[in-house]
Amino acid sequence: MRCLLISLALWLGVVGICGTELELSGAQRRGLQVALEEFHKHPPVQWAFQEIGVDSADDMVFSAGTFVKLEFKLQQTSCLKKDWKKPECKIKPNGRKRKCLACIKLDPKGKVLGRMVHCPVLKPGLQEEPQESQCSKIAQAGEDPRSHFFPGQFAFSRALEHK
Repeated sequence: MRCLLISLALWLGVVGICGTELELSGAQRRGLQVALEEFHKHPPVQWAFQEIGVDSADDMVFSAGTFVKLEFKLQQTSCLKKDWKKPECKIKPNGRKRKCLACIKLDPKGKVLGRMVHCPVLKPGLQEEPQESQCSKIAQAGEDPRSHFFPGQFAFSRALEHK
């Protein structure tokens, strides 16, 4: 009986951990689709990859559209990259893995204003710095550069005008 209870507790722990998959918004799902398309256009990629998990997903609404930032993992399938959308492409158990950072800017109609997808090969014990500066540029895509103000900008400008 005790073994049964321990097994049940372990099983519930595993189900609880694995069952916490992120629920993506419409903009986040569109961003993930754009990221996968962009990844499979990259010339060095020869095999199709499938998304195996989204670690984080954020979106922010700007005047020109929605900025989506995603961190997700991909794993190699048995298909060539031209067939990446086919449902019969199954993940290779020992296939290569990649950890991706994608920053996508979508206009209100879903058109892509800017994109950056970075998917280095995932190697155990090796951490790579995220491409935050590129993400900032993507977030500003389509925005009016004069619409951003900095603290003290007007006080400084006004002081110069009186001299």
